[in-house]
Amino acid sequence: MKTVNLYRAQLITGFMVILLLLLSGCGNRFEEELTNEKKRAKNSLSYLKDQIDRKQLSNVLLINKYADFIASKKPTYKDVALLLKKEATSEGKAYQGLVKRLNEINLQPTSEAMAEANLNEIQLIAIAAEETEFNNSLADVVNTLASFSDGELAVVNVPASNRTAAKKTNALVGNPSYGSWQRGSDGRSFWEWYGMYSMFSNVMGGNRYYYDSWSSRPHYSYYNQYGRNRWGSSYDVNRNYDLSRSSPSKYNKPSSATRTRYATSSTRSSRYGSSSSRSASGSSKSSNKSSSRSSTYGSRSSSAYGSSSRSSSSSSSRSYRSGK
Repeated sequence: MKTVNLYRAQLITGFMVILLLLLSGCGNRFEEELTNEKKRAKNSLSYLKDQIDRKQLSNVLLINKYADFIASKKPTYKDVALLLKKEATSEGKAYQGLVKRLNEINLQPTSEAMAEANLNEIQLIAIAAEETEFNNSLADVVNTLASFSDGELAVVNVPASNRTAAKKTNALVGNPSYGSWQRGSDGRSFWEWYGMYSMFSNVMGGNRYYYDSWSSRPHYSYYNQYGRNRWGSSYDVNRNYDLSRSSPSKYNKPSSATRTRYATSSTRSSRYGSSSSRSASGSSKSSNKSSSRSSTYGSRSSSAYGSSSRSSSSSSSRSYRSGK
């Protein structure tokens, strides 16, 4: 009897050792793959930083030009203009937000679902860090500056049908780089600016943007029309989706791309291997593209929104092209 019990104990111990080795192997596989993807995204951010600081992006130049114009011609908006001018540097909220998101990636996931969610996040950061995509996103800063000029400065990359609204709208409302939607005691959600960006409230006479009224009016921005699914954390994306679902309108319809950005683990775990292998291929192409461009820094990226769809060749990211 003692021999049988000893044999069983040895079997159980052996099984536990094998199980631990298998789990360790899976963890190492995820960690290695995520580490490689994070390294590629970090390289993309480094390249983007160089492009920004060397003023190789067209909207970086426009931000500087528009900010200087507003500061000199519209003294009421001088402080805000100089604050927005910082967005034309790698110290701006948009660029630093990408750096922060990448630094927060967990490279030691405890499940396949978590591993794929982290992989998705890295892919979205890499897409946002592509110079054309980032340049397009800066159009919202350009157009916000233009909205202070009483029509003297032109808005950029805005369809003709939306230009009237764009000239009168703060294009940064709704963008998680600059603020967030907060629920008031009356149950309504209002936009609260981060830090120094609270100056917007002062120059606008202290008026608040309430989500239900804001979303029911036409407003145009790159973030809201194209980049909502690529910019901001998973919390930001899910929060905006919940708000758009609770206050639906033709100007702010819920997006299936946003809903599926972080899918349930049951639909994700079985796809991790194939998804990540496609990502490795896509990110490798993007990395090679960046390295080949690095020798010819003179070329500036296009500011046409349509070109942003070429930001990534990763097939697993194609569903994010619809933006919202």
